[in-house]
Amino acid sequence: MPELPQTAVTALRLGAAMCGAATALLVFSLTVWAARDISARSRDKLIRVSSVLLVVLVPLVGLIAYLLLRPRETLAERYERELIEEILTREVSAAAIKRAQVEGRAAGRT
Repeated sequence: MPELPQTAVTALRLGAAMCGAATALLVFSLTVWAARDISARSRDKLIRVSSVLLVVLVPLVGLIAYLLLRPRETLAERYERELIEEILTREVSAAAIKRAQVEGRAAGRT
């Protein structure tokens, strides 16, 4: 089998190094994204660490599993939803009390 010229071997090594660097950069960026995303979605340290480890140790499959298992809402979205629910509950109960008072006055007049 004929030997490859030295320039071809160097080019192949350079290409392999560039592919390895690109893969490492992709895994690093996915890890940073997953860490920031889970920090916005959970306060539990164990869940945070396990999510990041899942993405680091099994990059593509781990990312897909993380996307399927992560909480649907961020903490800010959950807080906003709970605030809106609390406001609506107070408005409904205030309206019910007012209605009962009006009906009580109307019943007292007849």
